[in-house]
Amino acid sequence: MKSTSHASSLTLPTASRRHFSLKHLSLQQLSLQQRLIVSFAIALIPLAVLLWQGHTVFQRITVMAQTEAQAAMREARQVENLDRLAVDSERALRQHAVVTSDNTLTQSQQALQEYRQAVSAACLLMGGETATHCSGHLQLIDAQLAALGTSNGASNPNTLTSDLPQLRQHQSELTEHIWRQLNQRLEAQGEIIQQEQQALYWQTLTLVLLTAVMVVGSSRRIAAPIQRLDRMIRSLGQPGATPDHKGIQGPRELNELGERLTWLSGRLQQLEALRLALLRHAAHELKTPLASIKEGCSLLEEGITGPLTGPQREVVALLSGSTDRLAQLTEQLLDYNQWLQQTEVRRQTLSPSALINDTLSQHQLALHQRGMNVQVVCTVDRLHTDPTLFQRMLDNLITNALAYGADAGQIHIRLEHQSPWVVLEVANTGPAIPAHLHQSIFEPFQRGDAPRQDSLQSSGLGLSIVTDCARLLEGRAGLAEHTGYDVCVRIQLPVRGANA
Repeated sequence: MKSTSHASSLTLPTASRRHFSLKHLSLQQLSLQQRLIVSFAIALIPLAVLLWQGHTVFQRITVMAQTEAQAAMREARQVENLDRLAVDSERALRQHAVVTSDNTLTQSQQALQEYRQAVSAACLLMGGETATHCSGHLQLIDAQLAALGTSNGASNPNTLTSDLPQLRQHQSELTEHIWRQLNQRLEAQGEIIQQEQQALYWQTLTLVLLTAVMVVGSSRRIAAPIQRLDRMIRSLGQPGATPDHKGIQGPRELNELGERLTWLSGRLQQLEALRLALLRHAAHELKTPLASIKEGCSLLEEGITGPLTGPQREVVALLSGSTDRLAQLTEQLLDYNQWLQQTEVRRQTLSPSALINDTLSQHQLALHQRGMNVQVVCTVDRLHTDPTLFQRMLDNLITNALAYGADAGQIHIRLEHQSPWVVLEVANTGPAIPAHLHQSIFEPFQRGDAPRQDSLQSSGLGLSIVTDCARLLEGRAGLAEHTGYDVCVRIQLPVRGANA
C-alpha cells in the first residue's frame, strides 16, 4: 500500500497540465512552426521596405532620365534648326545683295523672320543667363530686317552683308551656350542620381542591419527555450540536481516538453531517494545476518557445537568464504553508491610525486608478494587537482594492475604534460584486454575475461570509479598503446596550475 500511494504521487498531473495548456492557449501561445513563420515574416518587412524604396527610387530616376532625354533631344533639334535657319538667312541676304529683286527681298525677310522667331523661342525656353545674350542677338536681327525695309534694301547691298559675321558669331555663341547649359543639366542630373544611389545605399545598410538584429533577436527567442531544455536534460539524473518548476516561455511544443522534463526530473529525484533508502536499509539489514552467519561459521570451525567431520569442515569453510565475499561485495557496492553522491571537487595544489609514492606504499606488501617491479616517471612538479579523486583513480589502477598483471611482471606509472592535458598512464604486463571490451570495460559491473591473480572476488567497479573520477575532474579515461606493456589505461585531465 505504501509503494502504491508513492507511485501515484509520481504520475504526471493531468489536471494541472490541462490548466497550464488552457492558460497558454488564452495567451495565444504559438507553436514552433508558427513562431518560425512569424519570425520569417517579420524579418521580411525591412526587405520589403527596401524593395519598395528601391523601386520608387528607380522609377523616379527613370522618369527624370526620360524627361531630361526628351528635353535634350528637343534642345538639340532647336540648335540644329537655329543653325539651319541662320544658314538660310545668310544665303538669302547674300543672294539679295547680289541680285536685288523683290523676290530675293521677300525671301530674305521671310528667312530672317523665321530665324528671329526660332531665336525668340529658344531664348524663351532657355531663360536665365541666355536672356542678355539673346537680346543683343535679336537686336542684330531686327537691324537686318530694318535695313531690308529701307528703300527695299537696295540702297547699299554691302550694308546687308557687313553684319553677317557678327550674326554668325552670335549664333555660334548662342549654340555653345545652349549646349553648355544642357551639359550642366546633365551633370546636375548625374549628381542627383548619385545622391539617390548613396541614400539608397545607406537605407539598404540600415535595413540590412535592422533585419540582422531582428533575425538575431528572433533566433535567441527560439533558441533560449531550447538551451534551457538542454540544461534540463543534462541535469537529469545528476546527483543533487533539483527540478526546475518554472515554465519555459517559448513555443507550445517546447513548453509541453519542458513540463514533461520537469516531471521526469522530479520522478528521477524520487527514484534516486528510494534507491538510496533501499541501499541504506539493505546495508543495515544485511550486516546483522552476515555477522551472525560469520559468527556461526566460526563457532562450527572451532568445534564449539561438537567435532566436525572432514566433509563438514569443507562445507563450513565454503560457507565462511562465501560469507566473506558477500560481505566484501556488499561493502564495495555501498562504497560505490556513496561515491556516486560526490559532486563537489575540492582542488588544491600538490606534489604529484609524493601522492604517487604514498599510494604505492599502501600496496607495497602486495607488490612484494607478487614480485612485481614498479617504474615511475613523473615530469610534473606541481598539480592543481582534487587529491582524493586523483589518489582514488591511481589506487584503482594499481589495484587492477596487481589483480590482472603477470607474476613478477612490470608496472609503469607515468605522469606528464601533453598540452592541453596532464596525462596519467598506468601500464602493466599480463593478459591484454580483448578489443570488444575496450569500451564496456569502463562501465559499472563489467569484468574482463582474464582471471584475477589475487584471492578477492571482482565486482567490476574499479575502472568505472576511475571513469567517474576523471569525469568529475573534467577529464576522460580510456585505453592506450604502450610499448612493452600489454594493458595501459590513460587518464587525461585539463591543465590547471600544472607545471611541466
